[in-house]
Amino acid sequence: MKKQSVNSKNRRYTLLAWLLALMVLAAAVPLNLIFDRMDYNFDMSSNSLYTLSKTTTDYLDRLDSEGVVVDVYFLQDMDELENDLEWLALYRTLLAYDEHDSFNLVAFDPDLEPDRLRQLNPDGVYNIQGGDFLFVCNGIMKRLPGNLMYIYKQNAEGETVSAEFRAENYFTGYMKSVVEGEIPSVYFLEGHGEIPLDKMATLKKNLNNMNYGAYPLNLITSDSVPEDCRVLFIAGPRYDITADEYEKIYAFTKDGGNIIAMMTPNQAEMAYTNLERLMSTYCIGMDYNRICETDTARHASNDPYTFVCDLQTATDAGEDDNSDGVPDGDVTYELMNNGLVTFMPASRSFYSFYGSNYTACSIATQIATASTAKAEPYGGTYEDLDEVTGQAFALAMHSKDSMRSDSKLAVFGTAEFITDDSMNSTDYFINPVQLVAATITWMYDSDVDMNIADKERTHDSLYVNSSKEASGLIALFVGFPVVIALVGVVIWLRRKDA
Repeated sequence: MKKQSVNSKNRRYTLLAWLLALMVLAAAVPLNLIFDRMDYNFDMSSNSLYTLSKTTTDYLDRLDSEGVVVDVYFLQDMDELENDLEWLALYRTLLAYDEHDSFNLVAFDPDLEPDRLRQLNPDGVYNIQGGDFLFVCNGIMKRLPGNLMYIYKQNAEGETVSAEFRAENYFTGYMKSVVEGEIPSVYFLEGHGEIPLDKMATLKKNLNNMNYGAYPLNLITSDSVPEDCRVLFIAGPRYDITADEYEKIYAFTKDGGNIIAMMTPNQAEMAYTNLERLMSTYCIGMDYNRICETDTARHASNDPYTFVCDLQTATDAGEDDNSDGVPDGDVTYELMNNGLVTFMPASRSFYSFYGSNYTACSIATQIATASTAKAEPYGGTYEDLDEVTGQAFALAMHSKDSMRSDSKLAVFGTAEFITDDSMNSTDYFINPVQLVAATITWMYDSDVDMNIADKERTHDSLYVNSSKEASGLIALFVGFPVVIALVGVVIWLRRKDA
């Protein structure tokens, strides 16, 4: 009688256990379907990879309350990202932004909707590719290249060891830029025989892609350098600037303005008195010469004035304050190992000297010749100058003056490589053109930094050093649960009729 009561009790407990299991299963399945339908996810990553920072949410909330809307065109189908682990962080981040009224996400495939792309870029100003973004507000448009979403770091063997996701800093910064109308401008000085801007259309397009405006400027008729000017470009002047123009440009530099001077060799017997005076305030001097290469293996066929030269590691490069992997002050860093040979057309040379503010200036050479080059006297008002051989010559330099709000000057020995004819007809000058772009970014970065930290994409990993260790881990993670299960079964079999 007692044994029958125990058996009945065991059956009730067994039935109850099965009922509880079925109830859990019955609840789990619909709950899972509900959460999947709601597309609701919990961010379980250690660095909140899929969650927006407080800086971003506060800014988006403010724009929401003010009724400000930024149209964000994403040139890719969102469905392509949803199931791609590589781009899951970008997909979730875009969804989080799109929950705010101020972030109007419009995603489309440019190959399937070319008309929409033409409406956004009717003049072909932007070199847009699939995966890029366009931020538009109040008539202001900025392009964000899609390849900037991740920064990959590699080891000595070329293997990717980490990936830092930095889309949030860009998204919020670009929104702030277009909302506040912050489009920095590069002005091209004219009136002294410079290369006209319409003969540098390719450079202008590149500047637009870098989110800079590009405009001509005549300081003879203008009272001052415009307030939105971040870089003043002087491209191959045939004549000197006036003393009045010098004063206007120097006033611009006192407020932290930046200058790029491209001084193409000029055979005329004249001096660039005021331009040299301007360079001297950065402790840089200019030679009246023309460089040619004596080693036939280092110049173009039958043209010793188009020759191979070398990018230089900037001697003033300091620590990487911006955490972008590039030492501050070293604008040649990313070009040094791109596998391209650096050519320059006929150029003059420069040098540094000890001026009154020398200790306040950080001076570095960007491009230099080999010691096989020679300098021929060319133009100027000096007499009896001799050829100079047996040394390397600086063809491009830059200087930063800490006493003028870090105003920067970059000088190049020629402007010929940035003309449309050169850029469209030869591949010789890729590195110098890219160096100009890197110099402009070094002088003034068009991106607004919101100081939102990058988030490293992490994966859980288990490293095994030997087969013995692997066997132990298999025993631990597979064998141990099996043993526990068997023990449970044995105990249940022995006690089920107890």
